[in-house]
Amino acid sequence: MSSPITHKVIELDFATFELYENYVISTIKEGVAFDLPHLEKLTDIFNQYFSEKPFVSIANRQYDYTINPTCLMHSDLFPTLIGIGVVCYTPSALETAKFEKNFYKGILETFASMEECIDWSKTLLATHTSKKAGL
Repeated sequence: MSSPITHKVIELDFATFELYENYVISTIKEGVAFDLPHLEKLTDIFNQYFSEKPFVSIANRQYDYTINPTCLMHSDLFPTLIGIGVVCYTPSALETAKFEKNFYKGILETFASMEECIDWSKTLLATHTSKKAGL
């Protein structure tokens, strides 16, 4: 069962997660090589807070880190995840996100600001809810 939240911060050794009602902002720490063990911890968080409602994951690409592209192929672990937004502050972060998009079979968009990404997430959630309601 999903836990109701308005804002909660979870600090792990490799990242900080800010959880809101329908989205999560993740800031992975500098130099992390994100791989399957990290994905397992992410799965635990997503299942605890978003197992019964649609949500958007926002990657705050504030620091340089790498993601094993095969982790992006496991979107089936998150059935209620409807999209990923990546906030890119540098050209290299943007190029990395564009590369990662090739491995993710869902919706993955890049943004230049957090505000723009959050606005997009709210629109995506509203569209998703309307479609589920048959509107």
